[in-house]
Amino acid sequence: MRTIRNRLFSLSALLLFYLGTSAARADIPLDPNPVWESTPLGHVATGGGWLDVDGDGWLDLVAANGNDISRQRVVIYHNQGNGALPLTPTWSSSDVDYHGHLDLGDVNGDGFVDLAVGVYIGPAGFSEPGRAKLYLNDGAGGFSLTPDWVSGVDFYCFRVALGDADGDGDLDLACAAGESYTLRPERFKIFFNENGSLESMPSWESQEIGYALDANWSDVDLDGDQDLLFCGERGPNRLYRNEQVGTGGGISTSATWQSSDTPGYANTGSFGDWNSDGYPELAIADNDQIGGAGYFKVYENLAGILTTAPVWYSNNGGYGSHVSWGDADFDGDLDLVAGRWWNRVRIYENVGGTLTTMATWRSETSSVIENVFWGDVDNADLRAGGVSTASGDGARTYVKLGHTPVRSVNEVLVNGSALPPTDFAVHLGGGWISLASPPAMGVPIEVRYTYSASLDLGVTNWDDNRGNYLFLYQGDAVDAPVLASGVKRLRVRPNPVRTSTVFTWDGRGAPDAQLAIYDVAGRAVRTLHEGPLSEGPHTWEWQARSESGVRLASGVYFARLRVGTESTSLKVIVR
Repeated sequence: MRTIRNRLFSLSALLLFYLGTSAARADIPLDPNPVWESTPLGHVATGGGWLDVDGDGWLDLVAANGNDISRQRVVIYHNQGNGALPLTPTWSSSDVDYHGHLDLGDVNGDGFVDLAVGVYIGPAGFSEPGRAKLYLNDGAGGFSLTPDWVSGVDFYCFRVALGDADGDGDLDLACAAGESYTLRPERFKIFFNENGSLESMPSWESQEIGYALDANWSDVDLDGDQDLLFCGERGPNRLYRNEQVGTGGGISTSATWQSSDTPGYANTGSFGDWNSDGYPELAIADNDQIGGAGYFKVYENLAGILTTAPVWYSNNGGYGSHVSWGDADFDGDLDLVAGRWWNRVRIYENVGGTLTTMATWRSETSSVIENVFWGDVDNADLRAGGVSTASGDGARTYVKLGHTPVRSVNEVLVNGSALPPTDFAVHLGGGWISLASPPAMGVPIEVRYTYSASLDLGVTNWDDNRGNYLFLYQGDAVDAPVLASGVKRLRVRPNPVRTSTVFTWDGRGAPDAQLAIYDVAGRAVRTLHEGPLSEGPHTWEWQARSESGVRLASGVYFARLRVGTESTSLKVIVR
């Protein structure tokens, strides 16, 4: 974002632009110089994402142009089939708008991923609210030239986020709302999916009225449904807890958590588990254009409850515009990629479960960064062996996969039987699925998917004299995740276990393997895997229940993984 008020460089931005070109680097194998920059064409690029739109096996770049500066089109840069992107768009929408950010997901259930876009302001500018809209995938390499759905109410909508709010196995649309420059607060909104179509008027609105520039879905409390966060400007960040599991109550209309370091000036937020305890932390990019200091910051998740004040800040502030979690150095934990206007892309490295306060990787370029997103554009290391497992409890429908993003979900098995695609929703960028109906207690769930161990970085820039960027992964991770031993990389998080935990393993497979839980007397209480085990990674969810589905008593248990002739054990505490 945003207005002509931003056209002048701040002194700090100028200093960063002119002082030096050599960025400090850790073991983060990204080329600091973009391998590709699109021809600017006066585009004010804002929303961005990777998607194989034409189904040729290569990721294409989707960008929404306009922001609050110019009414422009949504475009696609189709991958040329070798990892190279064209300099100019190969598809564009017919309509123009002040487009904000976008999200990608199969809304109508036809097997093709669709495009949701926020429209920040109306044709008349700031005096007129925008809206939300949806373009359906045409199955031929593009989307409908004009929107197939437009919200029945106009409102200032800078960002949209697809998630399964009601746990019925289809994608609903959450919309950030409100315009902070001219003080036009609004209620945040969810448009529910009804049999493959979004409702015209939102069935859910927040009780709070404010300004939100971003919306994010995550299972913050690990209870098996998706909670919803809105990033606040001129006010707090607010979380609306989903009570679907256990009570069937759905998402609360009043905030169940809000940040205390107010007033905040958040531009974007992102959830990611930085300390590998299973609970996702919240990262925020503050922007100091209308107030505050503009730091990147993190709120810690303590067993399902976010701290109200940040526990980590970046070493400096400014025009913060974007944060996103990703394993940039492929060491098994999540780093934080961040961007600012008139500045460099930065990565704060995760060291021992927290982040360096100074960036350990910076791009050589300085631009007006709006969005940063991961994807294997050149297909350097795609792997079809991703497997995540969970166990039904009669209520849970949400399953988080072992990687984010994923390229495709290949098969979903419930009790050994493959589900048709109409029985679950997928979010590739978020790395999760949501089932249309909850499996019964103890019924095994297995998700097989394709992911990449070589992620590249896309960047949208809203400076109309600059193009969008692609930073290419340069490392060699082809054999890194697979160890000589089949068992050395067994992990469990969270531990202690309160509601559920996830075992993760990455190693070479064997025709005979077993993962089982034992009590202190050595008696097996639950078997999570029995039989052949393919090359990792794999995940298994355990809800602290016995083979018969009974909740185990609090105490000490042991998980033992045997792969072929090798074995290892972990202590697991149930509370």
